[in-house]
Amino acid sequence: MNRPAVAIVTGFTKSPELLARSFAPLRALKQKGVLDRILAVTWDAPGIDAYVAPILDMDGVELVRVPQPDVSGTRHQNGVVYQIRNLEAALARVSEADALVLKLRPDFVADVEFLEDKIVNFERLCGPSRLHERLGVTMPASPFAMKVWVPWADANQPFFCEDAAFMGLKRDVSQLASRDAEKYLDVLSDEACGWFAHVVRFIVPFLSSYPIFEPYVREFRYFPNDLDFRLVAIPELLTDEFFLHMLLASAWILATSFHVDSGAPGQLTLYTNTSNPDADWSRVETLKPNPPYDDLSTWRQGQEPGGVMPCVGRVFGRLVDDSWQHALFSESSLRDLSVLQIRGVLRNVSAYRRGALATAQGNFRRLLVRLYRQHWRGRTG
Repeated sequence: MNRPAVAIVTGFTKSPELLARSFAPLRALKQKGVLDRILAVTWDAPGIDAYVAPILDMDGVELVRVPQPDVSGTRHQNGVVYQIRNLEAALARVSEADALVLKLRPDFVADVEFLEDKIVNFERLCGPSRLHERLGVTMPASPFAMKVWVPWADANQPFFCEDAAFMGLKRDVSQLASRDAEKYLDVLSDEACGWFAHVVRFIVPFLSSYPIFEPYVREFRYFPNDLDFRLVAIPELLTDEFFLHMLLASAWILATSFHVDSGAPGQLTLYTNTSNPDADWSRVETLKPNPPYDDLSTWRQGQEPGGVMPCVGRVFGRLVDDSWQHALFSESSLRDLSVLQIRGVLRNVSAYRRGALATAQGNFRRLLVRLYRQHWRGRTG
């Protein structure tokens, strides 16, 4: 690979041991010549000086402290702004538009061989998709020049992807640091919709070419990420025509614009405050990994490639590799849909602005509102 490769680590962690573990594979890859630079970019707030100080002793790591944005809002709203502005500041330190950028957090630990494979084989793993030629459909072009690697994405929650780690060309990754995402943060005033913080960063680059997702963003409050609600809602939503169109449009985007892979169990691990609210952060071995890294094999088994419903019928349809969405558009036969049906759905998605799904969308919204009022608003008062 001839293009420069840069690792960017944004944010901070209160655990010195976790910090060291997170940077260790990056430093090894830089020493090996696989990475050209390692940038650690975080705020210049004095309150985090002690947590950032160990980076100063790490050979080969460039520490950059930038002004912290002055924001006001809920913790989820502020979190999105912080993440976007931090990545924006980090990308400004990379001059080459075609540089390969690996974005991580200091609470994310990756296997060195896994990362090396993703970097060295980026052209092969993340090359532009040709699925449209195989399936014989005309779909909107990807906003990315190359695919973006993410460790996981979700099959039944469009654009719910891992945002602690991803990799792509700088010109593509920059779209995941777009301030346009900050226009859609009102929904995050509802604590039950906190997962929209993931969705909004990934959906913005696709909204202009996939307007079918405009109502999804506009009415996201009807998608609370609550286990009891989803146990009731998912079975009903899966019988809805418009929801199926959204699911297959999302699967198409995953297959053509992203490379999804979490590797083998233990190769990737994320430790967050959410999974460890009362943890002793001085002892990393006692921390609980975030899903899906805590049980990768079970999540992978649940994908059941070769059909739509077994995967999306799960309460949480997390994907940890490319097998499910690629099977939908490349296998000659599926257990629950035909190739002709899939082509028809994709054509309707492309014709959305011409009103191809207007009636179906109205029915879907009524179903969604009913489910929300019956099974969620009643619970919250």
